[in-house]
Amino acid sequence: MSIKIRNRNAILELLKDRANFEKIVLADDLKQDNLTKEILSIATARDIVIEKIPRKRMGKGRSGKSQEALIGFLVPENDWSLDNLLDDLSKKNQDPFFLLINRVKYPNNIGVIARTAFAAGVNGLIFQGEKDSFLNEETVHFSIGAIARIPLVKINIFEALKVLKKYGVKTLSMEMDGKIYFNENLSGPVAFILGAEGKGISENVSSRCDKKISIPMQRGIDSLNVATSAAIILYEKVRQEELNFPSN
Repeated sequence: MSIKIRNRNAILELLKDRANFEKIVLADDLKQDNLTKEILSIATARDIVIEKIPRKRMGKGRSGKSQEALIGFLVPENDWSLDNLLDDLSKKNQDPFFLLINRVKYPNNIGVIARTAFAAGVNGLIFQGEKDSFLNEETVHFSIGAIARIPLVKINIFEALKVLKKYGVKTLSMEMDGKIYFNENLSGPVAFILGAEGKGISENVSSRCDKKISIPMQRGIDSLNVATSAAIILYEKVRQEELNFPSN
């Protein structure tokens, strides 16, 4: 099943990453800027179907106030089982660097978390719940395509924690009463656990993790946005390990 993508920057990123597109559809009267020309050039080189149709046949944009101009139909191919992903990383001599998202539900948060995770070098996003609620048109939009470029593992959270422990991956839950994150060793195989907006992580989940970590805050502030928290902790790991990233 394909996912509709309206964000042209997301379409371009995914095309460059050789993601699988069913087709690209654009309004026949669309004035082609440089971004559009690059999208069509790559799609043509990869033999992706390009359809031009009258603008009146295009759907409404995200705002509902205007017609779509260019859309891509993505066929995601980034599903993994946790065991297979761990085995694959082992063959590549890469440490697991995972983010386990426990029932975060707002698509803007999921999208921003996914893009930050991809940028920071996370090599697996683990989630519980329906896949359609995690990978969809909205989360692809807010992640600018990144959520379709990172390995995704759908699994019960308790089963995930059990498998991670079996493979020697540290499990660190982000909670208000945890140890201050920058005083902790975040290097090596690790999975950070994020809780749902407003509710955080349940005691049943927390008790099965290796350690609680927290972000210090001034009095009067009880929590940060979950996507902000993810960015802080992921890049602290990057800093501690002095990870090298390819130049653009």
